[in-house]
Amino acid sequence: MTADTGTERTCAVSAFADALRAAIAHRRVSLRALQRRLGDRGHDISVATLSMWQSGARRPEKDTSLDVVAELERLLDLDDGELAASLGPSRRVRPTRYRSYAALSELPAHPLTEEPPPELLERSGAILLHLDRAGRIARTVNRTVWQAAVDGARDATVFYGLRDEVAPEIRGSIGCDLVDTVVDLDLQLLRTTLRLHAPLRQGEIVMTERESTNAPGSAPDETFTLVAPRRQAEVALHAVFDPAAPPRRCRVIVDSEESSRSHTVPINGTCVTHAEYGFGPGTMTMVWEL
Repeated sequence: MTADTGTERTCAVSAFADALRAAIAHRRVSLRALQRRLGDRGHDISVATLSMWQSGARRPEKDTSLDVVAELERLLDLDDGELAASLGPSRRVRPTRYRSYAALSELPAHPLTEEPPPELLERSGAILLHLDRAGRIARTVNRTVWQAAVDGARDATVFYGLRDEVAPEIRGSIGCDLVDTVVDLDLQLLRTTLRLHAPLRQGEIVMTERESTNAPGSAPDETFTLVAPRRQAEVALHAVFDPAAPPRRCRVIVDSEESSRSHTVPINGTCVTHAEYGFGPGTMTMVWEL
């Protein structure tokens, strides 16, 4: 952690403590009386915790604690959000369920598929497929919203499944570079490290975009699978077909721990889109006919 990071965190804690202490003093109410009134309204919190919030020894982070902050605003006759605003952005990282890329893709155990503890967690993502006149996926664009799991977070391991003898060209286009790329044609897998242009503090959010371009001359594609190792707020798959070769029909197959389902996806001119909300771990496969 840098000195600036520590200073920002201390200032945020101090601002909330100062605001709470001033409001309590203005209302001339004791912490024990506040604790009783909070209890009457269904909030179980100790006097010790209120004291630590007031002194700056601790700050509210959990959802239940933030509910107490909202109730304090009402009890202390403050404007809605006045105390919460003094907290600044939360650095709390919500836990996520996880299955490895190898497990979801049914790959054998191999050093290439081993993943280090994550620094960055996927919170939402979308993949755009651009198909050419021959029905081949010429280019893909991956947009991901990441949240830092730790201070100094900068790297994420990402994979590309291969279907040809020649690996695609890949690059980071917004907010990141792709480094330490390894290709294994036997596994039909490309592994690379997505590296942010600057490290994040725990809880901070960033969006990146990366592109892959396939070599010309490969066989037409008929499917594409999006792999979501973690539960995400939203995952989307969007395909744009060449006007000279629009799809006749398209369907999507969604597999998760909860269910497996398949259904037809409407075609909007030359575009097809499907999204899942609160999805993962799991896979989403789009299948089309030209």
